[in-house]
Amino acid sequence: MARKGLSRDTIVDAAAALAEEKGIENLTLRELADALDVKPASLYNHLQGLPELNVRLAECALDRLMDTLGQAVDIRPVPAALRALAAAYRSFAHEQPQLYRAMMLLPQFSDPGLVAHKQAFMDLFVRMLAPLDLPAEERVHLSRLIRSTLHGYISMEAAGFFRSPLAAADESFERVTEWLCEQIERTEANYHGRTNHQ
Repeated sequence: MARKGLSRDTIVDAAAALAEEKGIENLTLRELADALDVKPASLYNHLQGLPELNVRLAECALDRLMDTLGQAVDIRPVPAALRALAAAYRSFAHEQPQLYRAMMLLPQFSDPGLVAHKQAFMDLFVRMLAPLDLPAEERVHLSRLIRSTLHGYISMEAAGFFRSPLAAADESFERVTEWLCEQIERTEANYHGRTNHQ
């Protein structure tokens, strides 16, 4: 029988906090049960085991990140939205690094709900770019460029790179963001240049 007050949401929230403390790869159901003051068997009333918990953590990570980015994507003009989104994205990865790692495990999972969450996350970036006068294909390419650039920078920073005393990591990130803004403007200008010559 499930303990009163124990739910899948409370379990996932506790797991997220424990993962940030101990590292997501070190998370065990026994330690999670101890943190919740329940027996490990009680967790199985809400989850099928550690594999499902990892899925729910990835889902939690996506939900929290999308909440963080949600306001930024609707800022106009688009370059201003990108600057706000990039800063919020990096802040999330700094403040919740283990959940961010959990999110990067997404391609390993085939859970239908998680697949839908992943699509919603990718759609956020496409939505940010929607005001651009570009075909859908071009917006998808730009979305991939933005996501891969942000993730690449944040992953290298987390691994211990970008510590040279000659250039601050914050300033480099600001420059990366500005270069992405310039690429957006350049892509739009080039597209219209091509279409005007057809």
